[in-house]
Amino acid sequence: MIKKITLLTLLSFAFLQFTTAQTYFYDDFSSGNMDNWTLTDADGDNNGWYSADLDDGVQEEHATSASWIPTPPLGEALFPDNWMVSKAIDLTGASGSVLLQWKAYGQDQAWANENYTVYVATASDIATLGASTTTFNEIIGATGAYVERDLDVSSFAGQTIYVAFRHHNTTDQFRLNIDDVSVRTIPTPTDVLLQSLSLNRYSLVSVDNQLSVNVKNIGTNPITSLEINWNDGTTDHISTINTNIAANATATLNHPIMVNYPTAEEKDINVTITEINNSTNPSPLVNSKNTKFNTMTQSGTKTVLIEESTGTWCGWCPRGTVGLDYMATTYPNTVVAIAVHNADPMTVAEYDTNLVNTIGSGWPNSGLDRKLVGVDPGQASLQEGYDIQINEIVPVDLTSSAIQSGNTLTISAQAVFYTSFSAANYRLGVIITEDGVTGTGGTGWGYNQVNYYSGGSEGPMGGYENLADPVPDTQMVYNHVGRALLGGFNGQENSVPAVINAGENVSYDFNYTVPATSDVNNMNIVVVLIDGTDGTIVSAKQSTVAQALSIEKVSGIDSIKLYPNPATDTLNIAFQNGNGNYNITVTDMLGRTVINNNYEGLFGTQNIELPVSQLNAGHYIMNINDGKASYSTKFVVSK
Repeated sequence: MIKKITLLTLLSFAFLQFTTAQTYFYDDFSSGNMDNWTLTDADGDNNGWYSADLDDGVQEEHATSASWIPTPPLGEALFPDNWMVSKAIDLTGASGSVLLQWKAYGQDQAWANENYTVYVATASDIATLGASTTTFNEIIGATGAYVERDLDVSSFAGQTIYVAFRHHNTTDQFRLNIDDVSVRTIPTPTDVLLQSLSLNRYSLVSVDNQLSVNVKNIGTNPITSLEINWNDGTTDHISTINTNIAANATATLNHPIMVNYPTAEEKDINVTITEINNSTNPSPLVNSKNTKFNTMTQSGTKTVLIEESTGTWCGWCPRGTVGLDYMATTYPNTVVAIAVHNADPMTVAEYDTNLVNTIGSGWPNSGLDRKLVGVDPGQASLQEGYDIQINEIVPVDLTSSAIQSGNTLTISAQAVFYTSFSAANYRLGVIITEDGVTGTGGTGWGYNQVNYYSGGSEGPMGGYENLADPVPDTQMVYNHVGRALLGGFNGQENSVPAVINAGENVSYDFNYTVPATSDVNNMNIVVVLIDGTDGTIVSAKQSTVAQALSIEKVSGIDSIKLYPNPATDTLNIAFQNGNGNYNITVTDMLGRTVINNNYEGLFGTQNIELPVSQLNAGHYIMNINDGKASYSTKFVVSK
């Protein structure tokens, strides 16, 4: 039985009641994540709900689920059975008429016959939800714009409920988009929704940081003032901000009290709208949000990770190749460029699938730091995105080193933090890339690059306008090719401790076997630090394998060897043909000297026991100077 009631009927009914209107749940997906939802891919095709801005020209971020994806060569029809189930929605204090409201849209209006069902129940499992009698079902069809829908859930007043959206019983259309999901009593004359916060995640000490709030007027009267409080766990910072926000309009307001601390601090900032138009806020549950904030002793070096979705079958993908090469060449020290291939011989399935789910489908496509997603990978758009991301302040410096045994690399990813965390949620990961990749006379999709820019009718494109369509594999060299994910797309769990002190060096070792078909001399090691809360990239650092490799014996002096390597308490420096006086210094990966010792009269066979137990676990560089020349090597301290 479908229990649907029109908004008009509810509005008429509202005049007979005197309950206080209140919003109990709201999600417009502007956070870019699905944290308020549990997702189930019941058909098992690895294409479920996710949050994205798919440039439909109406809404920004929204939840979306596909019934067709543009995989080569002709696309792929899907048979979705995708569920998204809300977190618990507390209606124990609700009374009167309560509405579930949302907006729906078929992404491609020529292929918009998307079927979906909405369920409401007091349990979160899909079996119970699927058996509910409080439902709404439709085939959305071509509506020309997002349409508003509502469902009466008044019968659940006094209980805790779960709301589910199920995309099913459809195929070969395109995408169903859902947005602005709310559970609330009928609109009140004066009500507001706190949609999002804006505050720098990290800052240097003694620097003013602007806290901004984005609000929406969900009442019927204009909003003329808001009292907003931000609290850092100790102190309230309350201010009344005068404004003028019309019904159903949004606005961004700056809190006049800056966020500023003179010492390195870790803060959980809570922001609450306490009054609207000089009256108590009727919906405090949806008008309070939290954000993390840390001050640092110094700033790390920010590097922007650009991941591009590409494929040899994709005729527009030369645009991404040109754009990625431009960024990597123009900003060699602050851009890490990775080409993630789809449906061609260079595909890494785990990387391809996860990147599409993060930045959206479509080739070419790109994302910067997994924060700016759905970015056209042409030069101008990548430059614009880079200009935004490069200004981020980051609390960490990343480095890498490696030891090679046969065709196996042991890679140490290292992070030095400049602020403290009591409950960090970070992960280290390593991405292997390769330059100079070529095919060997293949046919079909192979290594031939389909090229829609051939002939020049689409304008210049880095020389591709002068090449054939497709470009023969003998003329193609692919750079920045993503070859492997060490630790997975979201990084290695437990690679970074939860409690971190400012100045602490964290390291984690990964193993990688170089395939016989790859040239290790053309390979790169990319260390990434990933925010486990939202999956975004904090920073990245790239080095060639040759740069990262450790050397077991001292470069240039065959008669001096180090052992054991890695060392725990003592590192032995064995001289087979000592010839005088030596200065030995040890620096960490940030260039700080941690040991500086002089040794005199080392002739013939000698052994120095160098204590290293006082050093933190990680990689170090040893320099040995005999007064005539200086030689260096790397060693590892393990705990």
